[in-house]
Amino acid sequence: MKEKISHPKIAVRTLLKVLLMIVIIFIINSWPSIMRSLDGQAPPFNYWLDHSFKPSNFLLIIGFGAYFYYKDLTDQKDLIAKKQNEIE
Repeated sequence: MKEKISHPKIAVRTLLKVLLMIVIIFIINSWPSIMRSLDGQAPPFNYWLDHSFKPSNFLLIIGFGAYFYYKDLTDQKDLIAKKQNEIE
């Protein structure tokens, strides 16, 4: 029996990794605003978005998303090949 690559599973895992990366990037870029908001001086939400999501961040997100997808795809291909070699 030949196993198939689960593209939906890979896509969901990649999406979760990218969402986590977006949260991390947002927190890192907004850290000064977060600290000010903890002191009671919360800046407007537009200020947070303007300083957190820049074109360079979108390129990072797209690049790492493609890397995560490719890495999961090759890992799954290697796992399937290893299982088939063990069966033979």
